[in-house]
Amino acid sequence: MPNIEELQPFLIEPRENLAVEYKTWLDFTTNEHRAVLAKASIAMANHGGGYIIVGFDDQGHQLEPIPRPANVPEVSQDAVNAAIQRFAAPAFHAEVYSVPHPTSGVVHPVIVVPGNMTEPVMSKRDCPGVIAQNRCYIRKPGPRSEEPQTGDEWRELLRRCVLAGREDMLGAIRTIVSGRVEPADLPPDARAELHAFVEQARARWAELCADLPEDASARFFHGYYEMAFSLLGAAPVPNLGELQGRLQAAHRLKLTGWPTFLMLNTVEWAPYPHEDFVEAWVGRQAARERNFEDPAHSDFWRASKEGKLYTIRGYTEDSIVDRLVPGAVLDITLPVWRVAEGLLFAARFADTFQDVEAIAVECRFTGLGNRVLTSMNGKRAVFDDRTSHTPEIVLTGQVTLDQVRDNLTEFLHQLLTPLYERFDFFPLSNELVDTELGRLRGGQF
Repeated sequence: MPNIEELQPFLIEPRENLAVEYKTWLDFTTNEHRAVLAKASIAMANHGGGYIIVGFDDQGHQLEPIPRPANVPEVSQDAVNAAIQRFAAPAFHAEVYSVPHPTSGVVHPVIVVPGNMTEPVMSKRDCPGVIAQNRCYIRKPGPRSEEPQTGDEWRELLRRCVLAGREDMLGAIRTIVSGRVEPADLPPDARAELHAFVEQARARWAELCADLPEDASARFFHGYYEMAFSLLGAAPVPNLGELQGRLQAAHRLKLTGWPTFLMLNTVEWAPYPHEDFVEAWVGRQAARERNFEDPAHSDFWRASKEGKLYTIRGYTEDSIVDRLVPGAVLDITLPVWRVAEGLLFAARFADTFQDVEAIAVECRFTGLGNRVLTSMNGKRAVFDDRTSHTPEIVLTGQVTLDQVRDNLTEFLHQLLTPLYERFDFFPLSNELVDTELGRLRGGQF
């Protein structure tokens, strides 16, 4: 990632070439200027990446920096990427840096266009006089952005895409063979936004529980776990009806008998619209009886049009009162099953959107204090009464859809290790995660 000092030479000695293009000030409140930037960005991405510098005037053979007009808004990264997403297919993410000119002090946006596209970028809509739908643009000597006309130009574009795809494939193979996933921390803004959604959803659940009897199992007095997911880069769904349709599409594959983001057909416990969300609460008390009245079957969940999901559920370990003391144990395999099932649902939900860059994850386990790690089915030996001295833990991370497909074991191992370590440094193995993930996917619950 470049720094300001590395980008300032673009302002001091402006010179266009195939990888560098200068534009006058662009007003991204107008469709024409969004199209101008999109066309240049598409060509630059197809060229293999480069830089677009805004705020220069072409005076014959000389590029001169000019102040931003008072009626032109500041250029933000969100505005730039919104313009690219509006016109480019597939869309891609550009970085925007605000670089001050060392002499004039005018701050110029420097847009860094990525060059790792594995397929040619096309335009997906028209803007008369600027960009045409279903066209491919490349950089040509001049420099200028135009459609490829010759066989050599097309071959060079396709060769570049094939090489980028080859690197992605080899990188995935290296990751699988080495058995690791590079850590990816949530960007601060994405972390704060997801956490705010979690807090709001938990407050809504508490509001629903307020009228329950004090001893109601749906209150989760011995603790609970909650999971939240955010589809980074997803365009908001236009209405709640379409959101419900996408949730139903993701729900068609069921990996357990009581799946995450459960959708019952019974009116009392079926999903419903509330404010600007779709939510469901299986802990609701009703005239008719449920088959299960325990913490593990009293879920609350909600989904937002922006592609965020939240669910809260009590522990299965606290629901088998004839065998286990509530609040006393944590099964060694269930955290893997629950988080994996939630993440796989989020990935199927992401498949109903376009341009999802990654899935942000926040998981919280409460009521852990003095629980002992155990194996409820006896298939995994746990020795030495591994006990948690931590009351709760929050786990966060970020995973791409490709990693969910190819490296889910490694990601889950990385995400869940801190939880297991709270039980007297219990070492979570890749084998445990991989075996239980295989059982989950095979429906062996």
